[in-house]
Amino acid sequence: MSTITGKVWVAKDYVMAYDIIIQNFWTSPIDPAENAKWVMAGVSEEFNRENAFTEQEFTFISAKHNFAGGGKSIEHVIAGLMGAGIKAVFAISFARLQFRNAINYGLPFVQCESLAEESVTGDLLSWDSENNTVTNARSGKTYSTASIPSFVSEIAQSGGLMPFIAEKIKNNTLHTLQ
Repeated sequence: MSTITGKVWVAKDYVMAYDIIIQNFWTSPIDPAENAKWVMAGVSEEFNRENAFTEQEFTFISAKHNFAGGGKSIEHVIAGLMGAGIKAVFAISFARLQFRNAINYGLPFVQCESLAEESVTGDLLSWDSENNTVTNARSGKTYSTASIPSFVSEIAQSGGLMPFIAEKIKNNTLHTLQ
């Protein structure tokens, strides 16, 4: 991974996991395409129709504190965000359960101060994961991000934890994880 450029959706307020994927869809199979159909339906009325968020073609989400908090560790949230085309989520802080799910699925959850406060939905962002920066094309401002540990980057590049482990087993390099 080096630089990814795309459109951002900026969360206006606290975003709970229960609103990213509403309860009606928690029993559906964990499938990115299926879970993406109702992403953010509980956050905003504009997304409360099938594929409404996905159709906007956002690449990033920018949020404030405790993104995806509020309870259960429902994996549908991460699968749905990925199915909707999200490549990274930037926030001041994240809910621990969903942060771990994001690692397991290979979706970068990256700490970044002020981005959500100083950006608007639709802004074009460029994220340089090697230099730990996000640049907003509209404002020209560059923000520092937390660095992503190398093992998390490796998991993301492999497509998630299970493909990462499978690759290690196949290459007889599982012992390198100690």
